[in-house]
Amino acid sequence: MQVTKLRIARLWIEDRFSKRDIFALFIFVLLIGFSSLLCAQSASAFQSVDPMIGTGPEGHTFPGATVPFGMVQLSPDTQIRPFKQSYKWAAGYRYEDTTILGFSHTHFSGAGHSDLGDFLIQPISGDVKLEPGEIDAPGSGYRSRFHHETEKAEPGYYAVTLDDYAVRAELTATTRTGVHRYTFPAGKPAHLLLDMRSSIYNYTGKVLWSSLRLRADGTVTGMRETRGWAPARQLYFAMRFSQPLTGHELYDREPLPQEYKGFATPGTSPADTQAIAGRGLIGVFDFGELKQPLVVKVAISPVSEDNAIANLNAEVPGFDFDAVRADARRAWEKELSVLDIKTDPAMRKSLYTALYHALMAPSVAMDTDGSYRGPDYQVHKAEGFNFVSTFSLWDTYRAEQPLMTLLEPPDRTRDVVRSLLVSQKESPFDILPIWQFQGLETWCMIGYHAVPEIADAFMKNIRGFDANEALDAMVASATYAPYGHLGEYMKLGYVPVDNDG
Repeated sequence: MQVTKLRIARLWIEDRFSKRDIFALFIFVLLIGFSSLLCAQSASAFQSVDPMIGTGPEGHTFPGATVPFGMVQLSPDTQIRPFKQSYKWAAGYRYEDTTILGFSHTHFSGAGHSDLGDFLIQPISGDVKLEPGEIDAPGSGYRSRFHHETEKAEPGYYAVTLDDYAVRAELTATTRTGVHRYTFPAGKPAHLLLDMRSSIYNYTGKVLWSSLRLRADGTVTGMRETRGWAPARQLYFAMRFSQPLTGHELYDREPLPQEYKGFATPGTSPADTQAIAGRGLIGVFDFGELKQPLVVKVAISPVSEDNAIANLNAEVPGFDFDAVRADARRAWEKELSVLDIKTDPAMRKSLYTALYHALMAPSVAMDTDGSYRGPDYQVHKAEGFNFVSTFSLWDTYRAEQPLMTLLEPPDRTRDVVRSLLVSQKESPFDILPIWQFQGLETWCMIGYHAVPEIADAFMKNIRGFDANEALDAMVASATYAPYGHLGEYMKLGYVPVDNDG
């Protein structure tokens, strides 16, 4: 019966079309099929990711450059508001904004609270203004207008044109280093502005102390300590340029009254001062008119300026932006390929973007030599594992970390468990992390959700940590009387409502 139907169909076609028409139709169908095959092949996991998803209302994601579980998240900041007005800008960037303040090196993705936005850099052509200025007053400060049509965002890479400066900005990253490439317009002097005051969830006095130094070899180093979500958090950086400096200016625009300033450092002006310390630091770095793009590489460290330099030397010894971008792409292609999702394009984009976001944390929080800063604010060294942080444990214990045990190699979960255990040992309170980032505790949210993450790893036969030590840490966290009124609960079997503030 089937053969008869096919014969009738063939006779019908031959009766109505010439052999030439039939051949053309065959080629057309073949080309359509081949084109569809190419489209299906080109829509790789990497290409399915859209980093712009979540940058709109209350998504709290950033579009900038990072690598899987990277310590650097280099991304544009569109507004820095006072603390009580900051929730919408928890990731620094919001899609409906029309101006960019600059590009900072640390961001949370998807968090309901925030901090970070460390070491904001803005490329400037022409005259330099030291304050951000107003959104509705173009030219009033260093912020620049931009249009989404000039943006490009993919895993490990972000680009945009800053309209007010006619500068093309490109960003990529390694684990501990952000790499910028700025193409300046011809005929105008090129500058970089570093605003060390800028911080997500900002307020007057958040920067407790900071320092900035131009070294003899042209390397810029510095640090700042902030009183934010994680109090007394210290972060250090080292920055190098692909083009020689023609000048620099270092300023301290201290926002609070100073009863005592001490004695001035050598130098009679911002232009001949090599180092500065204070709570309102700004650096301006001049390059004259450039005929080729300026590459800027910035490494961070939780420990010291020297460690930041070591991170920079280890991860990006040269100034090959495209090579760093290619490495970042390969890293993301490898991580995203753990799942082969076959569905319609819209759903595929949504799922791979969700996977992309899931592969950002817990993030590396140590230097290339294993040094990290623990919850006791002291410097420690990870031996035989990677110290990781950004533990939003009450969010991740249910689904994300169990998913990571299925998708990631066991070593990844081993790093998580060992990082939790050393944090418990180093904690002044002798308990496991609650909501920790960059090794420091925030005390945000309730419960002790590190316990189920450790138990889940053990139940899945993931080893490489001391099981008795892990059990002791879990019990210590579950029985620490001052935390969450556990003492009353253990004594009475309940927490009196009048004691639960």
